[in-house]
Amino acid sequence: MTVLRAPHVRIALHGGAEARAAYRAFTARHRVFKMTAAKRWGVALVRLPASFDEYLAGGSMEYLRRQRRRAEKAGYRYARISPQAHLDAILEINRSTPTRQGRAMSGSYLDPDQVARAFAEDQPISAILDAGGRLRAYADVPVIGDAFVYSRILGHADDLERGVMYLLVSEVIREHIEAAGQGIPTPSWAMYDTFWGASPGLAYFKERAGFRPYTVDWVWRDRPTG
Repeated sequence: MTVLRAPHVRIALHGGAEARAAYRAFTARHRVFKMTAAKRWGVALVRLPASFDEYLAGGSMEYLRRQRRRAEKAGYRYARISPQAHLDAILEINRSTPTRQGRAMSGSYLDPDQVARAFAEDQPISAILDAGGRLRAYADVPVIGDAFVYSRILGHADDLERGVMYLLVSEVIREHIEAAGQGIPTPSWAMYDTFWGASPGLAYFKERAGFRPYTVDWVWRDRPTG
């Protein structure tokens, strides 16, 4: 019922091959519920507010604020990095636990050649580094139009209890909010897949990071407007 009662929004996608592929995937038939699109119901979204303080405000965000403080106190910091320069560290993170959210890790995350191919274009990715400069969490967050999407996002198993994933997700949001404040064109929405089908642990994480379920009509534009 939460999914069915979710607000209904329309989000325009545009851009290159990656955005096109996302649009096709989002609007393709759901693999189980053939009568609907794959990413229509229960999409996990944050509508970016005018300031980062506004994003962090409110009682529902207290857990996120606490986890951010925990990570920062422990010396973790946000950065943008070259994935090709950190392939060994990325593999170490991927291999740090055999399961994620109750599921076995996909071989595409464990095989060095497949990981290298996934980051072949060497586009900068979002990262959390520890006090010694070691990579401890990362996320590929492509912009695909009026949304940016948390794609590959993983943290080292040894660091998960220190708030690194909350720091990572929220700092990406901060980056886009601050860019908008400087007049740089940036998406209005942050997307983290869907609540529908997510494990209880992952759904909890998304909610604590400020994501809410939406019903989405995805539309394609050949060029951005405005």
